[in-house]
Amino acid sequence: MKTPGDDEIDVESGKLEKYGEKTIKSNTIVKVPNRALLSGLAYCISSCSMILVNKCVLSSYGFNAGISLMLYQNFVSVVVVSMLSIFGVISTEPLTWRLIKVWLPVNVIFVGMLITSMFSLKYINVAMVTVLKNVTNVMTAVGEMYLFNKHHDTRVWTALFLMIISAISGGITDLSFHAVGYIWQFINCFLTASYSWCSGGWGGFLEVY
Repeated sequence: MKTPGDDEIDVESGKLEKYGEKTIKSNTIVKVPNRALLSGLAYCISSCSMILVNKCVLSSYGFNAGISLMLYQNFVSVVVVSMLSIFGVISTEPLTWRLIKVWLPVNVIFVGMLITSMFSLKYINVAMVTVLKNVTNVMTAVGEMYLFNKHHDTRVWTALFLMIISAISGGITDLSFHAVGYIWQFINCFLTASYSWCSGGWGGFLEVY
């Protein structure tokens, strides 16, 4: 019979299958129909509303404490996730020091992604931020090709090429062009792509770790 410590090692080494099954069996999970669709809609609504609120707060009201705003939003996210876990809507992994240490690099990139997004919104309008975020998809595709040997077909590269054209066209015609804002946004694109690379391939890295 495995001890609880053994289960933690399995979780933190990237082998989550058995732990996930045990979590589902041990906790009462509320069954919600069309969870994938609801999750997608919730993500779109929260992402769009967060961008609009941040832009309004940082630009319209001249709010200069962007880091404090980010900390508050992350605190609310932690509270919401914790409440959903308590009521059995979602399942979460147990928090241990080893788990924190393993996932620390990914979370550092995530925090950097949030900070750069906050700073870019202060100087760039929402429409241009949305267009420039398409550059992230190009960086992610190129990174997957070189890091994970994943090849994309012609249709994918055509779509990515159109995204680049839209970003360039939007930047050229942007009457409110701000160099500092664009620099922050391109750094944000790189960090967002890095976050996708790390979170997507971290399971394999954990086994080596």
